[in-house]
Amino acid sequence: MTTRFMDPVPGPRRLLSALTILGAFGLVSWLAGCSVLVDANRAQCSTDADCKSRGAEFAGAVCKSGLCEGGSDAQWSCSSAAPAEVPGYKLTMHLTDAQSTKPLPGVVAQLCRNLDDMCVEPVGPVVTADEAGVVTMQVEAGFNGYVQLTSSRIAPSLYFLTPPASGDLDLPMVPLASPLAAAAIVSAASGGMTWAKETSGIVLLTAVDCQGKPAANINFSVAGMPDPNTFIFYVVGDFPTTDVSVTDTTGYGGLVNVPAKNTTIYASLEPDGRKVSQISILVRAGYVSYSSVTPNSL
Repeated sequence: MTTRFMDPVPGPRRLLSALTILGAFGLVSWLAGCSVLVDANRAQCSTDADCKSRGAEFAGAVCKSGLCEGGSDAQWSCSSAAPAEVPGYKLTMHLTDAQSTKPLPGVVAQLCRNLDDMCVEPVGPVVTADEAGVVTMQVEAGFNGYVQLTSSRIAPSLYFLTPPASGDLDLPMVPLASPLAAAAIVSAASGGMTWAKETSGIVLLTAVDCQGKPAANINFSVAGMPDPNTFIFYVVGDFPTTDVSVTDTTGYGGLVNVPAKNTTIYASLEPDGRKVSQISILVRAGYVSYSSVTPNSL
């Protein structure tokens, strides 16, 4: 069985509208009936007591595969399969231009482990997208990492994978932004700021709940003391803005001018401020990092 993750497809938009670009970066919209998967370092619990300590929403929940199951808050308590538990699978990515939706042949793809920040030791052979923009790679069992994507036609990218519980993984549409389109995100979100490519990157996020639906009212924040040049934006009315502090019904948001390093990002459910997720994501200077944000451990 091949698992196909379909990104939301936005309708017609204005030129360089955020949703044309960010909708392309919607990363993961889970098939109905499939379990939500999380990275190995994103467990909610190790014991049933950990679930109890998370609050009334998790009353009666038990710890299974690192996540609290059976609580009263099904929207934020997920079933999971950690990457270490997943067998090898075939990954197929259909790469397209985020604006034109045309195939992107010639993009170079490399599998990289999370701990290999610069992809010095790629896993398996380097693969080049064919004329249809298709990349096919064999992913080893227990792999936990990302796909590095480079080409003169796109802003270099780090695409973080979430493995299927079984079968193969087919990503039928992976739109990538040109350097111009990536810069447009920064300018639109900030009101004219530029991307400091030499020292920082862009992080594009899609918040989803345990049913794989885009999550509204999610606030993103950076652990520790944030860099003064970093700003967080959300998509409202098709455009990125810093005038609001939570996601809308698309779940789209992101961070701009994030210093190049491994960065921890929290997701909180407003208005009560309850933290529902924590992810550690690699940011590389001049690159765009894509990740979904699902409920997990803090």
